[in-house]
Amino acid sequence: MTRNPFLDRHVLITGASSGIGAELARRFARDGARLALVARREDRLQALANEIADAGQSEPTGGWHGSAKGGPVANHAAPTVIAADLFDEDAPQRVLDQTRAALGPIDVLVNNAGLGYAGPFAEQTPEQTKQMLRLNIDVLVRMTELVLPEMLDRRSGWIMNVASTAAYQPMPYMATYAATKAFVLSWSEALWAEVRRRGVVVTAVCPGTTRTEFFDHHTWSAARDLAMRSAMSAERVADIAVKALARGRPSIACGSSNLVLAMLSRTMPRSWTARIIARVLKPLA
Repeated sequence: MTRNPFLDRHVLITGASSGIGAELARRFARDGARLALVARREDRLQALANEIADAGQSEPTGGWHGSAKGGPVANHAAPTVIAADLFDEDAPQRVLDQTRAALGPIDVLVNNAGLGYAGPFAEQTPEQTKQMLRLNIDVLVRMTELVLPEMLDRRSGWIMNVASTAAYQPMPYMATYAATKAFVLSWSEALWAEVRRRGVVVTAVCPGTTRTEFFDHHTWSAARDLAMRSAMSAERVADIAVKALARGRPSIACGSSNLVLAMLSRTMPRSWTARIIARVLKPLA
């Protein structure tokens, strides 16, 4: 029987109101963690918190087996709900202060909040570019630098940074988004090597196409429909992500097909990759 490393741990998840963030919340709750959920949409966060609290009224079901269905059912009160706009300059500090006040020291930080726009870079507004850089990089780095020193002092902690398989190659028509995720992947793997012998785990999670709201807000190429046919569920991504974090992995590409694509992207000339992706992702006329 595998020990559950997250039982009774304090877990902070950003971008928790939907998609991968919400499924990560459900997964950590099943593992018996105590949660703080962060997003702008307070109504969705509260609905998720109520769902988790209702599910946690049953007794624990036994040991932890590293699967979404096999771990103990949490028996805690409802997660702490923190409605916050992470674009605000002081939001990371306020979120962490509220989490510590409600739960105590943060054992697990999940930097899941992110944003992506698709289309030719020249047609995107400066504000859209600024938003992607701010949320995908600046906020993630700030949240990490605010919790990492205390984790190192305790010689215990986990940080999960949600990147993307877009991080593995240049992505025409998603240029800024993919570049921000490439930063997350590289930065997380470097931090993993820095702190791995000091009791702290840093893991970059790289989902491929996932059935979430991400694809509902923009005009995508015809490749979108094809990709969605083989898209992974957010629940499956969350399961892979939590297993990788528990095992101390520096990074994980979610799913065997995404792992193969990631490996192939590192063997082909990047100019070839960029041209191929440009043809695939070129927006519809």
